[in-house]
Amino acid sequence: MALGGTVAWWLAVELGARRPIFAALVPLVAMTGDPFAAVSVTLGRIVGVFAGVGIGIAFIHADVSSTARVALVLLVGTIGSVLLRVGSRPNLEVPIAGLFMLGVATSTAGRFGVQRIWETAIGGGVAILVSAFLWPPDPVRELRRQLDRLRRALVEDLTRIAADLATGAGETAEQMDAVRANSLDAVRDVFELASARQALRWSPLRRGDVPEVDELESRINLAARVYRHTRSIARDVTDVPVVDAKLAAATRDLTDAVDRLLTGADPSEPLGRAAAALDGSGSIVGVQLRQLLADLRASVEG
Repeated sequence: MALGGTVAWWLAVELGARRPIFAALVPLVAMTGDPFAAVSVTLGRIVGVFAGVGIGIAFIHADVSSTARVALVLLVGTIGSVLLRVGSRPNLEVPIAGLFMLGVATSTAGRFGVQRIWETAIGGGVAILVSAFLWPPDPVRELRRQLDRLRRALVEDLTRIAADLATGAGETAEQMDAVRANSLDAVRDVFELASARQALRWSPLRRGDVPEVDELESRINLAARVYRHTRSIARDVTDVPVVDAKLAAATRDLTDAVDRLLTGADPSEPLGRAAAALDGSGSIVGVQLRQLLADLRASVEG
């Protein structure tokens, strides 16, 4: 971020700008937060500045009071920020750029708008080059971290359910909120997969990681599905407490199978034991466990 902002400032000064603060700001904004979104944030910021400058110039000479003029720019700018949003967030560059134009509402406003545009373009170009070539995000490393966190949480929650089925201790009920939170985290991780793949497309230095990203994406999707089953099983164990040694053994085997699948090992042996233990079980928990078993088998065969 520091390097990108400094280089953008230097380039703008070399091209004739006196204090190119907007050029230096773009890399700082674009390269913070989501490590996969630097390029999309940069492009969104540039488009937002173009739109905001146009809106500001359009209302500079409107025959209304200054307050009404600001209200109009903010109204049109915020609508534009939603239409030109970056990811799921409004592109606040649109109303901000419009307000800047009103703040310099003089005969030089048009010139200021042009300067704002080309300074932003310089900062955006530097941010793209730095994020793509010098410090590209590593989707593989980030996805591995997410998968490992999901795997550990799944094993912990399923192990607790197995212990409750074996002893009736009731720990699952106490941790139900945590299970729901973990399940929601898994869904969020799935939504972030698109950003990781987009970062891969924008980074020439990471193109060779495509096969590994595909594999990690498949495992994260599986982990999210397993968490959906886990949440349902935990809810049933909480609502209808049951002590059943066979169900406990099947849950332990399914936990082992999940762990193996998410680490790339062969889950055939624990899946076979779980299938034998669940054969003929008609309880609600048994039905839920068989659904989990079927999903795991489908992922192995697919």
